[in-house]
Amino acid sequence: MNARTITAVAVAAVLVVSAAGATAFAQPNSPAADSPAPAADTDADAAQQSDGATNYTRLYVDEQYRSLRLKPGESDTVTITVENGEDETVTISPHLFVPPRGERPVKESWVSIGSSDLEIGAGEERQFEVTVSVPEGAELNRYGGTIALTNETISYPGRPAQPVNGVSLNVEVWQEPNVRVVSDTYVHSQVQAGDSFTREIVVENTGDQAVPVSPELVTEDQYRPYNDRDTLERSWVDISAPNEIAPGETATISVTVTPPSDADRGDYRAELDLGLKDPARSDQSTHWQRVSVRFQVWTQPDEPFQTSFEVSDDAENVTLDLSANRYRSADSEPANFDVTFVSPNGTEVSAERVSVSNRGSVDLGSSRQRAATDGTYANGGESQTFEYRLPDPESGDWSVKVMPENAMQFSYEIVRNES
Repeated sequence: MNARTITAVAVAAVLVVSAAGATAFAQPNSPAADSPAPAADTDADAAQQSDGATNYTRLYVDEQYRSLRLKPGESDTVTITVENGEDETVTISPHLFVPPRGERPVKESWVSIGSSDLEIGAGEERQFEVTVSVPEGAELNRYGGTIALTNETISYPGRPAQPVNGVSLNVEVWQEPNVRVVSDTYVHSQVQAGDSFTREIVVENTGDQAVPVSPELVTEDQYRPYNDRDTLERSWVDISAPNEIAPGETATISVTVTPPSDADRGDYRAELDLGLKDPARSDQSTHWQRVSVRFQVWTQPDEPFQTSFEVSDDAENVTLDLSANRYRSADSEPANFDVTFVSPNGTEVSAERVSVSNRGSVDLGSSRQRAATDGTYANGGESQTFEYRLPDPESGDWSVKVMPENAMQFSYEIVRNES
């Protein structure tokens, strides 16, 4: 066979290109710019890489990556289409290649490859089937390998040989979960320093064996390290949980957070690892049973908030709107305000509260588990607006004092209604 000459311009894990007609280059992981050029491999079965030309069989496939998701005892088949880019007939020899490193390897006994009519004429296409059968009792995990199309390989010093032509094959072996967290896995709230809030996390076990429960607070995140200010102190948290969840039962894990009265205000966060072991899930999969804990600590001020405003001769009255935002999960008492107006001559005038209004939002498309008890309406939080009125104010420079109660956040609007 006269193989086309192709210049190797980069380093590759597996040569697989689409049938779009691009030149087939072998491209393993590129070395650093200042790395020396890779030396030739002495293995007789390995395609040699050098600064000169290298011969590879030109083959193209329709899809470079194939993924299957199978339960133990299931099987599935994929069809691979190969195009011969040479000007003469090529005979392919598809086989499973298992790399010596990386993902857990696909078992050779799981894979069967159609071996009939694997001769491809120049410029023609040929299809063959790959069937993966996962046996009963297979370990739940992710498995990887390559369906090599020929015996040609490429290798570099310090790296294992890999197929020049191949299709990546990934298999996830899974089962329907037996254990799931029924409640929201996001604990977000507000709490005044010295107070506390409690959240209950409901876990359901639909399996036929008891599931151990061993919750643990994780205050460090290896992917996004917290600074000292943001890290939740372990001593602030009390966790109450059973030792296990019986088959067919549900259990409640209670988390109580109590920041001390001298706690710095701000945002705090951590994760609660529930310590659940679902026999129907891979041991490598733990994200499903981790609960995000985030909350804001605030302190009640000793002095009121004060701001000034000017009143003209045309003003008939002044209205003050105070809007208090409230987390849906906040445990504090309803917000309230003590409001006092101060006239231009310094006289304090008690404000008259004339109305209170509630404003909220509802999301019928929310996928988060924060819906009402009927499971239909997802509540996006609520705010209250308190309206105060000052009739017949004299003109001049006024100010208003606002002392909030049970209100971590509030906004204000002062309106002078003029004739």
